[in-house]
Amino acid sequence: HDISALNDGFEVTFTQPVDAAAAADVANYTMDTFTYIYQSSYGSPEVDQTVPTVKSATVSADGLKVRLVIDGLVRGHIHHLVADGVRNKAGDALWHNEGWYTLNEIPAK
Repeated sequence: HDISALNDGFEVTFTQPVDAAAAADVANYTMDTFTYIYQSSYGSPEVDQTVPTVKSATVSADGLKVRLVIDGLVRGHIHHLVADGVRNKAGDALWHNEGWYTLNEIPAK
């Protein structure tokens, strides 16, 4: 799947059509955010964690995209999305149910 930033959330594009009922259920998504300490030495722990809320999930007519409205986007943070309960139309679990997006800028409306 692929994740694109929107001004109020993200659009997730899947490789196969998803089950519309499962993909529209916000309980099937969780999100957290974090960033790293930028320093001269290598490595950093995850810091400044937050837990945004998935407010709504709207499935496209072809079942290949889901528009997620998120309360709590954090500019500059890595957004980690887990779509644990989402299935394809055949009822199969996603091969990869996690995605990460570094939200350098929140797009304008």
